[in-house]
Amino acid sequence: MTLASGDPTALDGDDRLSAGNRTVGSTLERWLRNASAVVLAGVHHVEANMVPVAICAAIMFPAYWFVWKFLFPQPYENLWIRLFGSLLCFGIAAKDHWPRRLRRYLPLAWLGTVLYSGPFFFTFMLLQNDNSIVWLMSTMAGLFLVVLLLDWISLFVLFLAGSLLAWRVHLLLSPDVGSVSVYIEFVPIFLFALTAGTIFNYQAAGLRQAKERARRELGMLLAKEMQLPLVAMRTTAASLGKFLPPLISAYAEGVPAEAATSDPVARQLGALQRVPGRIEEAIEQVGGIIDVLMTEGGEAGAGRWRASSMQRCLDEAIARLPAAAERDRARIVVDRQFDFLFHGSPVLMPHILARVLEASSIEVLAATGAELLVTLGTAGDRNYLRLADSCAGLRGNGGRRLSGRRDRDFATRPDLALADFVLGRTGGSVSRAGETVLWFPRPGT
Repeated sequence: MTLASGDPTALDGDDRLSAGNRTVGSTLERWLRNASAVVLAGVHHVEANMVPVAICAAIMFPAYWFVWKFLFPQPYENLWIRLFGSLLCFGIAAKDHWPRRLRRYLPLAWLGTVLYSGPFFFTFMLLQNDNSIVWLMSTMAGLFLVVLLLDWISLFVLFLAGSLLAWRVHLLLSPDVGSVSVYIEFVPIFLFALTAGTIFNYQAAGLRQAKERARRELGMLLAKEMQLPLVAMRTTAASLGKFLPPLISAYAEGVPAEAATSDPVARQLGALQRVPGRIEEAIEQVGGIIDVLMTEGGEAGAGRWRASSMQRCLDEAIARLPAAAERDRARIVVDRQFDFLFHGSPVLMPHILARVLEASSIEVLAATGAELLVTLGTAGDRNYLRLADSCAGLRGNGGRRLSGRRDRDFATRPDLALADFVLGRTGGSVSRAGETVLWFPRPGT
């Protein structure tokens, strides 16, 4: 009716309401995305310590049952909830042996285990023991440990969820609300401990990031300072390569053939003739090192790139793997039926491939005991280097169409993030969909 009469007021109101809903939805989505990034970064930071922490917790659960049951008896104890906690912790401790399809759920499993073993368990036992001094101190100790294991978002969410769940279970078992009322008085103390611990952890994380930035900036400063003398060396080498051979040839023409082989000056000039090539080779290596330093610092290097053999770079990358990974190196199988040229730094690319191979060895070989299959091939107007697990039965193309979808989520694989950054400068990319594929544009495309 309003629209028919030409009054746009209602329509404008609907548009404003729709725009407001979109703004709220966009803000909420952005907040959830940022929160997820914080949580995943926290899990990634503690991943290296997950196994020893989980094993320690799995042992302590039944060990302290013996302490509070026999050595210093407490009003309430329950072996079964302790054994369930041990089972969860042993599951986290065996994460490197999980099937590959389950490893994507490690963050959820870790957070669930911490929820049960930390806030829920200690709050429940504190309530069941009528807020005794022993369990009050145990709860404080447990919360301090949780502070060290979680980011600030997960910390407060899990504390709230674990406390509420423990209250609910306690009320189901013991309808008396007296313990809950007393526990509420302790909540401000717990929140103070959590907040203070979070601030200290945040400062420590900021310190680590500052040190990392300082290291990268120092490397970039050294790289930039080395560029100017490197240009001068390259110019000098080019001049030697241009003017030295004619002088040596002119000298050789004036010396009899039988004297040229015995004349020390002739032999010295012959050695001198090889100097420009050696200088150029050294300059190329130093330029590659500069490119590596600048790339690690997040800037594009200024090195001269050229077409190089991927198989040669791959062999050099495998040779660079640490000596401790000798057994893993033997389980890297390279399909040598195909080779291709890529346009890039012959020094930077082996460095990138070595990092990717080392991380893939840890992720695939150590977890499954399988071989790491490295395949070179071509698809359309691009070449590719594919890393696959032999347990997946992917030899050659394996009848599976390679996906060119670009995956930018490399939060747990900084080596792939670096490779994606380097390849992106020449039109390449990195995709990860069950297997890792490095894509290279063909020279001239």
